[in-house]
Amino acid sequence: MEVTLKDISKRIMEIAEERGYSRYSLADKVPEVVQSTVYNAISGEKSMKVETLLYICNALEISPKDFFDFTGEIEYHLSDDEKIVIEAMRSVDDKVRQRMVGYATSLKEIKE
Repeated sequence: MEVTLKDISKRIMEIAEERGYSRYSLADKVPEVVQSTVYNAISGEKSMKVETLLYICNALEISPKDFFDFTGEIEYHLSDDEKIVIEAMRSVDDKVRQRMVGYATSLKEIKE
């Protein structure tokens, strides 16, 4: 899959919005870069340096690997309960996570 500048700018805003940032508040979180450069990165109209994207990733608290680990085709809208479950799974060790998956699988089988 080819990733375009528009894909990158869209991804920046998706992550920023998930974390409660507007384009203005995001620009404030990237002091290493001039605000207009961050705005340009968000608009997707001008190319950006890799360094700029790395600063933005840092401000969004996401690794470059995770930033690019998306298909751009699937958009999930999660309920508050679903977000709580995901956050819980991410915050526990593997043993507890496996137990959670087992429990969820059992509940799913009961429903079927």
